[in-house]
Amino acid sequence: QYIRPYSDTTYIPLFERIYLGGEYSIRGFDLRTVGPRDEASGLVLGGTKSILLSAEYLITLAQPVRLVLFYDTGQVQETGVNFNSGDFKTSTGAEVRFLMPVMNVPMRLIFAYNPQRSGVLDNNFRPEGRFNFRFAVGAPF
Repeated sequence: QYIRPYSDTTYIPLFERIYLGGEYSIRGFDLRTVGPRDEASGLVLGGTKSILLSAEYLITLAQPVRLVLFYDTGQVQETGVNFNSGDFKTSTGAEVRFLMPVMNVPMRLIFAYNPQRSGVLDNNFRPEGRFNFRFAVGAPF
């Protein structure tokens, strides 16, 4: 993803900036916790460009139940800052998806391992855990 200010503006508001983390991007991290951070306050400021790579391997256990093995990695930066291979945040793990037939969307139970989590704080400003469990409804992509 890439965004830039429109017209004469020079700043993109925090709510419009790019963030990663959460059940729909890097599954092992809290929502909007991966990105450039203000050193003084610890708040994630977001960025103007991102790279996100996700891979999944689906195994059907029974008709409405699937086991999904996943690998997610990504990074957020500001314009003018190069992506650095050491700054990528990675999450890998397994997910169980139950297809809810009435709504035709999956209910997801996610177990994630975060090997590259240094510098990331969760939504309570504590260091992101090595292992995380999440619940989500809807497709990841």
